[in-house]
Amino acid sequence: MSKFNVRKTLFGSGIIAGKETKAAGKYSNFELLRRVTLTNLLFESNYYQSADEIMTQMESLAHKVSGSQLVELALECRFEQKLRHTPLWLLILANEIHGAPVKDALAKVANRPDMTMDVLQMLKVRNGSFKMSKSIKKGLAKAFNNYDAYQIAKYKKNNLEVSLVDVVNLVHPKPTEANEQALKDLVRNELQPANTWEVALSAGADKKETFERMIAEKSLGSLAILRNLRNMIEAEIPRMTIKDAISQVNSPWLTPLNFLAAQRNAPEFTADIDEAMKRTFAQEKIKGTTILVIDVSGSMGALTSQNSKFSRMDLAFAMAATGSYIFEDMILVFTAGSDQRRKGEHMVWTNSSGLGIFQDASSIVAKLGGGGIFTYQLCEWLKEKCYSQVADRLVVISDSQDIDAYYGDAKTPDTTPYNTSYIIDISSHTHGIKTNNWTAEINGWSDKVFHYIKELEKPRANPFTLN
Repeated sequence: MSKFNVRKTLFGSGIIAGKETKAAGKYSNFELLRRVTLTNLLFESNYYQSADEIMTQMESLAHKVSGSQLVELALECRFEQKLRHTPLWLLILANEIHGAPVKDALAKVANRPDMTMDVLQMLKVRNGSFKMSKSIKKGLAKAFNNYDAYQIAKYKKNNLEVSLVDVVNLVHPKPTEANEQALKDLVRNELQPANTWEVALSAGADKKETFERMIAEKSLGSLAILRNLRNMIEAEIPRMTIKDAISQVNSPWLTPLNFLAAQRNAPEFTADIDEAMKRTFAQEKIKGTTILVIDVSGSMGALTSQNSKFSRMDLAFAMAATGSYIFEDMILVFTAGSDQRRKGEHMVWTNSSGLGIFQDASSIVAKLGGGGIFTYQLCEWLKEKCYSQVADRLVVISDSQDIDAYYGDAKTPDTTPYNTSYIIDISSHTHGIKTNNWTAEINGWSDKVFHYIKELEKPRANPFTLN
């Protein structure tokens, strides 16, 4: 689970959005590293930092924390934030810098065959060759215990300079009952292609027939369904068949952004995609009344990374949609304001929920001015309007560009009316506003942050320890 920031001796430079400011939170080295890793896509630049700067930052901080912390963070990146490249990179750094044993962690993290190829590519870029430590070699070999014949056939090649047979020849995995024949056929170059839509279409199969066949067989993966809705529409797949495909979507590896991308590509199926999203994320409810605040300030409009199609606001709205499925009773609030007047503007939103929120995004921003977030003023407004009196918890999703705190002339946000309070920072620059008066200050943008809130609120002897 994500760890929240415990009060302790903290240190770090004070830079927010590329500017030095006394308002910047001061973090331990491990907290700084978590901010950098949990809100970035490795190898991609973002609004404030280039990809090279991010990687340099990660490596610099990796020297200042322990190897076990890097391993722990790698597991969190993969299984809580669902990142692919970052956890592999952290394990390489943990092993190289600290000599940390990473065999078991690497075998667990690399739960797709193509991730073993990613490791080889990273090693080659870093060291100029595929030379690896015994710990990494054993970890890659052990990872093959995760893969069955279908996965090996599906990922035997990718767009890198290495292939799965290269990995097998380098690390010599011990075959399992599920993959022994597939590994033999792979090495002999006799492995038959997997039953995927890419393979079928590249072999010349008719697109319409291929999709209809795989939907009927229920052999099209959840992510493939979401990514191919536009292709299905263009292939003139019957509407009810497409709706049937969407009803098959069910995977723990999906993120809110997968559903947002699908909705953008096939808006005519918004209701069906919304239902699939609800089915994916709403297995457990968080009881009580929650005030969920979404920052719609100007900086939230920045793209999350150089190659991304999504802005920070998209991430926040996707999390708001997810929250509408998870929170038993949710009061949705949007906030922004005027930087020039240093005045926050806030409003409760009842017009839409789920993916429907995205359709109202432009009108929401227009009504609130698009300036920065004013967290202190927000908390005072919630008290003035009596919303704080009926809520059990306050959750704020922002990028930490707090104008109140930035100018240093505001009081600390009052979170005392709530049983618990959380600020979820989806920005990827190194520092954010840190006031230490929240129950938890969380970094990241997956649905797992809400599960963390549920876990954190379970009764336990020590609130700073997760069992």
